[in-house]
Amino acid sequence: MYYYLHGTITMHLKDSIVVECNGIGYRVLVSHPDDFTLGDTMRVYVSLCQTQEEQYLVGFSSFAEKAVYERLITVKGVGPKSAMSMLGGASVERLRQAIDESDVTFLKRLPNVGPKTASQIVLDLKGKLKLPVSSQTGERELDDAIIGLKNMGFNSSEIDEVIAKIPERKLSTEEYLRRALALLGSRR
Repeated sequence: MYYYLHGTITMHLKDSIVVECNGIGYRVLVSHPDDFTLGDTMRVYVSLCQTQEEQYLVGFSSFAEKAVYERLITVKGVGPKSAMSMLGGASVERLRQAIDESDVTFLKRLPNVGPKTASQIVLDLKGKLKLPVSSQTGERELDDAIIGLKNMGFNSSEIDEVIAKIPERKLSTEEYLRRALALLGSRR
């Protein structure tokens, strides 16, 4: 339903932030509230969670973090809050590495993860958490360009291939898109 919010970070709470968009403040549960600077205007990737008791938004500073979260909640025994706790206890890359290496011991050390859940995570997700190129750079502009390309109908392998052919970094979103589209257009 919601993909991201673009607004100003107006408040830090214990486990969440408030993002003001067009005069409305959205409370968003996040794994690391301090990663979001008060007063900054930014894009917060979100996912809507619904239970019988409540509705709430969970948020992420990067597309890669959201992608890992969405895979984690597909695992039996892992709910939205457990997945957020795991992301709070390890970086996206470290979590992916632990899953791919079947490091159940590391996973059990994360909040809300017992031995059965750790084993189930490895069983369900090993080899399935390929992160997009953008997650390796941490560049918001590159993340946004990749999302734009996906919205235009390009698949992940096409996108990863052309992004790898753009040697420069720290470009604007528009420049990444222009170069990627030029490369994709020359292939057709």
